[in-house]
Amino acid sequence: MKCHVPGPNVKVLARTVHTLARFGDELYLESLPDCILLRTLNAAESAYAMIKFNKNFFSYFNYNYYSTEDNEGLKCKISMKSALNAFKSPAHIDKQVESLEMKLDLESCKLIFCLKCKHGIVKTHFVSILDCKAMQAVYTKDTVPNRITSPQRILNETLNSFQTSDDQVTLEATTKSLVIKNYIDSNMDLTKIIRTHVSLDPAEFDNYIIGEETTITFTLKEFRALLAFAEALNLPLQLHFETTGRPAVFIVHNGTTFEAHFVLATSKPDNATQATSTQSTTTKERNKRKDTCNTQGSVKKKRHIDVEFSKCLEEDSHLFNFVDIPDDINLKASNNLDNVKEQIDFDNVIPASPTSRTKIKSVFKRCFESTFDPKSIQGVILAENSDSE
Repeated sequence: MKCHVPGPNVKVLARTVHTLARFGDELYLESLPDCILLRTLNAAESAYAMIKFNKNFFSYFNYNYYSTEDNEGLKCKISMKSALNAFKSPAHIDKQVESLEMKLDLESCKLIFCLKCKHGIVKTHFVSILDCKAMQAVYTKDTVPNRITSPQRILNETLNSFQTSDDQVTLEATTKSLVIKNYIDSNMDLTKIIRTHVSLDPAEFDNYIIGEETTITFTLKEFRALLAFAEALNLPLQLHFETTGRPAVFIVHNGTTFEAHFVLATSKPDNATQATSTQSTTTKERNKRKDTCNTQGSVKKKRHIDVEFSKCLEEDSHLFNFVDIPDDINLKASNNLDNVKEQIDFDNVIPASPTSRTKIKSVFKRCFESTFDPKSIQGVILAENSDSE
């Protein structure tokens, strides 16, 4: 295989490699008589991507340049990291690279990427071939009952409402609306997560055909990757899907030079389990509220004053200069304390006690008196004058 890619198309090829790197760690390359296929598969085998570059995408194309058999093209598997090293900065690569040459070196079993940059600079990357085999996924896209064609801007704005921690997204397709919401696992704590629910009207899409209403769930990471690819190329996104459990196919193409297929595995959310978990969580919250109310009520009932001023004064009277308190004041204080207890039990309010103020005044009586009275020392010589020399 040997082909030349012109400068404007090098940017498209670079974005393609970076998009495939968000799906899998290995890149499968296959050359056919009329196109070149790039494929990858994620580790969980739940997302598959295939991008086809037609013959008119290249300025020069020979699919079996080094092959002795007429019908045999290149089939190889290379590391995705090695391919990324050859296509750095895809947003600005067209400003530096004038053309790209891809070819296979039979002697060293390496795939060569030769980038011819401006000012006569040539960058050559030798990528080792890991295996000589191709990969093919089996799926259908033409006979499915549900087809949606959407501008990538609408779906990108919709995904901006979702959290970065969301792993999966659920699509509920009906004839009246398309609902996109984050998938909630039944094992999650519903009180610690954010629910996102976006409803789109069919009039917002370029084409909206729902032959069978269904609900599907797929991974959000790969969905964001393919939307970023469609946004970079400013192309609409086509969604072909059937019922739950069948793969959903996302298609991005410009009609002439390339076509990209992104196949995502789907699953059905367990609504019954989620409803049960929601009810159990609600019941737990109600029980917690009841326990909290009972605890507060018991605390309120136990609130009372256990301080006996007379006992405290008997034990610690030496701290207050042995102030004598009459018995009638103690009786009044005890009666007032009983009244305060009753008010606390029934009104839950602690009123100010005038008796306590009287006690404090009597206890701290010396504190309120003047410590120095100039009148008390009139005519009294406290210290004689020192002898004058």
